[in-house]
Amino acid sequence: MTAETRLPALHAEVAPRGGQRANVVLLIVSLGAMLAPLNSTMIAVALPVIRRDFDVSHAAAGWLVSSYLIAMAVVQPAGGRLGDQIGRVPVFRLGLLGFLLSSIAAALSPNFFALLLFRGLQAISGAILIPNGMGLLRDAVPHEQFGRFSGFNSSIIGATAAAGPVLGGAVLSFGSWRWLFVANIPVVAIGLILTWRLSAILSEGAAQPSPARRSIDGIGVVLFAGVLALVTVLLNGLRSGPGVSVLVAGAGLVVVATLFALRQRSSSSPTAEWRLFRVRSFVGASTHILLMNLAMYTTLLAVPFFLTEVQHKSSATAGLLLGCLAALQAIVAPVAGWSSDRLGRRRPALTSSFCALVAAVLLCLGISRDVPLAYLAVAVTILGLGVGIGFVTASAAAIESAPASMAGSAAGTQSMMRYFGSIIGAGALSGLLTGQAPSITVFRLVFLLVAAMVVLSIGSAAMIRPRPAPQF
Repeated sequence: MTAETRLPALHAEVAPRGGQRANVVLLIVSLGAMLAPLNSTMIAVALPVIRRDFDVSHAAAGWLVSSYLIAMAVVQPAGGRLGDQIGRVPVFRLGLLGFLLSSIAAALSPNFFALLLFRGLQAISGAILIPNGMGLLRDAVPHEQFGRFSGFNSSIIGATAAAGPVLGGAVLSFGSWRWLFVANIPVVAIGLILTWRLSAILSEGAAQPSPARRSIDGIGVVLFAGVLALVTVLLNGLRSGPGVSVLVAGAGLVVVATLFALRQRSSSSPTAEWRLFRVRSFVGASTHILLMNLAMYTTLLAVPFFLTEVQHKSSATAGLLLGCLAALQAIVAPVAGWSSDRLGRRRPALTSSFCALVAAVLLCLGISRDVPLAYLAVAVTILGLGVGIGFVTASAAAIESAPASMAGSAAGTQSMMRYFGSIIGAGALSGLLTGQAPSITVFRLVFLLVAAMVVLSIGSAAMIRPRPAPQF
């Protein structure tokens, strides 16, 4: 008996319908899913203004980004499980309502601590929306079209993330940074209105909520957040070398990680569905997502630093270059989803790794003080091609590897791996590339490490089943 068959078939999967039903669900799911990446990237251009308004340090302002990523990573598995257990439609609606209220509160923040708190609540709401949205999509879409619909959803999310800094800059040109949060209100309001149709649309063919294990391990969630926060502090401490703060963070990480591991072993409702890691295809797909996102985020942060600090080009130039990466991800996602429906999930995942490896090698070998911008654009565009193919394919493979009744948990857990890769990449670059402009050798080492991560992703892609196993 394989690991897949040992996972409990909590509910039999009913073949879902497609057509207009699936298109409506895609629209609603995409409206909810775009909120989290939009608010992740839109605030980046406002950080200097927020720092000055509240008179806080650069490091403190950076936690508006780091805390958002940590909350997204920690809460998504629990949010997905909650939808599996009590119903994805009400939980998705709860996420939208939470995003609406936290956005209004953030716009009215009287101090920096309050803004940090409401940003965290935004992230928690977004972490509820993403896995339950993917679970709803699986309920509504025929299996043979799931990759294509996932690709459309990913394309919308990618385009929104790419547009975030542009929209943020436009809003700031007309008014206060507080209007960034007000801008969420129309999108959330439309989403809330449309969700009232979801119950009727999904009344047939959807996996039913599971009556088992309704509790959420709050202590485990807090410990997991502590682990990721200490990882971020430790990576940020790389800039100053070994010191008291680094040693304290390292010791704290060992203690909190040990407590977290013990808690997960003893809890009847652990933070994430660790049982899914018994499934070979889920492990391969989730690890592929982690490694590719680590490679992408590291490059995403290193390239602008190189352009502005070494070549002394403008931030607009750096933004335009990174737009190539994000735009190609958005363009290629639907095609990648369609091709993975036809060819199976493994081959497109392997293709994504090889594309990313070509990009990493180009960056590693070609980086120099006078490297042409066109050369960097080609390398970054190839990386965007690889990442765009890989995210859609591996996400679909991870969600398919779980029973339909656990689709939300699977989506939340694999998305947790994506954000974990982002946290490691952002933390490492924050520690290594801060202060005086590093030498070319440092950048070459960074891209060599990116290449190593991509090589590892080839092995993880090979673990993905070409087609999902017969439902267990």
